[in-house]
Amino acid sequence: MKLMKRLIFSFFLIFLSHFLSADVLFDFENGLQDWTSAYDSQNISTSRNFVSSGAYSLSLGVKNERESWIKVEGDFDWLKYDNISFDIYVPSKAKNYVSLICYVKDKNWTWFQTDLFQVKLNERQRFSIDISDTSSMWQPMTGSACWDGYTKRNIREFGIKIFYYLPFSGTVYIDNIQAMSEPEERKIFLFNFNTNAETIFQYDKFEVTFELPLILDNPFDPEEIDISGIFHSPSGKTISVPGFFYRDYIRCLEEDGEQLYPYGKHQWCIRFAPEETGNYSYEIVINFKGKTYRFDCGTFNCIKGNNPGFIRWDKQDSFCLSFSNGKFFYPIGHVLRSPDDVRQPYNYEFTPDKGKGTFAYDEYFKKMKDNLENYIRMWMGAWWVGIEWTPAYAQHYEGIGRYSLENSWKLDYVLDIARENGIYIVLTLINHGQFSIRPDAEWWDNPYNVINGGFLNSPDEFFYSREAEKFFLKRLRYIVARWGYSTQIAFWELWNEVDLTGYYDSQNVRLWHEHIIPLLREIDPWKHPITSHICRPQADPMVWIAKGLETLVSNAYSSTVVDTMREYYFKRKPFNKPMQIHEFGVGRNGKELENNLHAGIWTSSLSPMLGTALFWWWPFVDKKDLYFHYRALARFLDGIDRRGKNFQLSTARVVDSSGNKSLRAGVTGIQNTTSAYLWVYDSAIFNSRNPEEKTEPITGAKIVVEFLEQGNYKIEFWDTYRGEKFLNFEKQFSEGDNEIQLPDFIKDIAIKIEKKHD
Repeated sequence: MKLMKRLIFSFFLIFLSHFLSADVLFDFENGLQDWTSAYDSQNISTSRNFVSSGAYSLSLGVKNERESWIKVEGDFDWLKYDNISFDIYVPSKAKNYVSLICYVKDKNWTWFQTDLFQVKLNERQRFSIDISDTSSMWQPMTGSACWDGYTKRNIREFGIKIFYYLPFSGTVYIDNIQAMSEPEERKIFLFNFNTNAETIFQYDKFEVTFELPLILDNPFDPEEIDISGIFHSPSGKTISVPGFFYRDYIRCLEEDGEQLYPYGKHQWCIRFAPEETGNYSYEIVINFKGKTYRFDCGTFNCIKGNNPGFIRWDKQDSFCLSFSNGKFFYPIGHVLRSPDDVRQPYNYEFTPDKGKGTFAYDEYFKKMKDNLENYIRMWMGAWWVGIEWTPAYAQHYEGIGRYSLENSWKLDYVLDIARENGIYIVLTLINHGQFSIRPDAEWWDNPYNVINGGFLNSPDEFFYSREAEKFFLKRLRYIVARWGYSTQIAFWELWNEVDLTGYYDSQNVRLWHEHIIPLLREIDPWKHPITSHICRPQADPMVWIAKGLETLVSNAYSSTVVDTMREYYFKRKPFNKPMQIHEFGVGRNGKELENNLHAGIWTSSLSPMLGTALFWWWPFVDKKDLYFHYRALARFLDGIDRRGKNFQLSTARVVDSSGNKSLRAGVTGIQNTTSAYLWVYDSAIFNSRNPEEKTEPITGAKIVVEFLEQGNYKIEFWDTYRGEKFLNFEKQFSEGDNEIQLPDFIKDIAIKIEKKHD
């Protein structure tokens, strides 16, 4: 009886034809139409025998076999269809028991197949297979994905396997493979509706997932369907958050690296981070084909938790960052652009890891947390968590306006573990290579390029093309919808090294930023800070002045890293914007590179910049286990709240025992009139065009500090590698210059000078 319910015979299909529109997929009138047999021993051809439509059928010659398998490969879009049907005829004089299954392989090569159907010998039969969005006939044989309407949008292979209880010899005929659709318009409703919790901690993620009885050509396009969550806060504010298309994945670390496998069905998702405590109500609003549908979804409760909130510019000091709860935030970290990097500053004496994907971030973040780091910079590159790229590059990409659900899941995961480890992320939305013809050229793979079916003839057109703007804003909408809720997003960084894009034009780039930044801010309910990165340390003042560009960030690759970073600060100071260094790190060998890392983080941290300079060579940090440099720095900086302190670069100097300027020791740091934080270093090691590896003790030196108020000061000397105070005393300062005798040291030391308040 169960089998009979799944079989729809020819006379019933004639009746249904009045209500279903049918397309012929394969009729074999012009040959096999790419159908093949999986077994070389079985001959596949066209035949004039047992034809159900036209003049030809497909025939399969079988000789003493227990199984037949025919298939067709391609790129089939069956999105609009609800049924596939075909005729089969198996003539035989011998008794036998014959059955078949149908199968498909989707875009991820997941194999879905039906249950067994019984085939009657010597009787023409027509089978109809339900391929509707909610069909229960298809079960995954590989992976953990579930059948849904989007499975049939990218069918890579369709096939029929026939099984014989006894060895079979004869011919199998198949003909008239059709696909049918139901023309009636479907009602819109939400089903499989779920929330992650009914009580949410303040600033944490509230998530809604649901399905719709719609299968869309492009579910990423808000012009096709626009879904929003409308949230009403306890104080009466209304916050609108875009919904987004979603699929879950399972990750595995295999021999050739991380692999992601689809899990479950495609869904719709809305994410929201409540900033107020109390009861929220919310609704889901869907705009589809000119109609608006509203669904009242109830309430949830928000209570206080341990999440400090979003990173924003401090209300009292716009050059400093703080959390929503008012706590000061100072970024300490390094670049983690992607899981690995093929480039090397010198020929590493170790083999960098490759292909570990999100598993690499599990390890990175734990080590960073253990060593008091809190900040990274990560790119949405095509090779990592980019979401819009050319299908020829990787099968999970689908070109312009369609986003990689696989890479999106990776970014979901990274943000989740960043939350667990207290890591905040500068998320770089576009890397220069995507629109560069040199260096790092990826323009030839860019879906916006006309050679890949796009609409840009040249990479610089991106900055003034209205078509490019339209698609980029849709991408921004998806990015905000999916990740805007996250308190771990420290900055949206629009570009990496925008000045390396092809045919760079300062005016066009500045105008693009001034146009896009307000639009991004408008769609982001949580108002994350926005920046954009430039490569060349001296470029580009024309872009620095762009309205809405909140920070000035660039590179400082130099062996004389102390001088370069100080010059970096002075060059940008007249523009009156916060600044940070987003890349640095040079060295001809491991020791030089480590010294450059050490000098860079101490120089930048003891300057009036908003955070530590970000060292580029993260595989070097990881494989050499150099995280301790950051732990020492963080311990020294602990408790120093820079807000409202008006710190400036210190004019302190190091003199020898005769009172002359030291020829070897240098000093840099920040101070105001009541405190100073200084780093004293061996210039031959840390600030030289030809750094020395030999270390010599620096003895008898003094430091001279200016502009401190008269009074009693507490002075501490710190070991910059262990992050420990090793000497402290008090000293009475008078007006004018004040000398402090330095302890003998090798390489470098750090100093805290703070006025005591009675």
